[in-house]
Amino acid sequence: MLDELLTMDEFDYVIFDDDEEIDEDDEFKLAEIYKLATKLVKLLEEIKSNELREAASLMLIKEIIGDDRVLLGLASKMLLDMSFGVEDDDYVS
Repeated sequence: MLDELLTMDEFDYVIFDDDEEIDEDDEFKLAEIYKLATKLVKLLEEIKSNELREAASLMLIKEIIGDDRVLLGLASKMLLDMSFGVEDDDYVS
């Protein structure tokens, strides 16, 4: 079902266990999240003010991470890797 909704390799960076069974409902939700995230990024890019764009981006990051310490750690590592040019796609277990 996910392949029907998404035609590109949007989720190449996500590594799934071959044995892991993914619920069809989760596939639909993942596709919907990707569509919404793409739309949000496009809207952010259209904001002319750098300050507003940066503030909105940080607000989204804070909203997504919330109080989840594990997610905060994963996001921190990913951002550090990105800033140093390290290409490590193994952020999720």
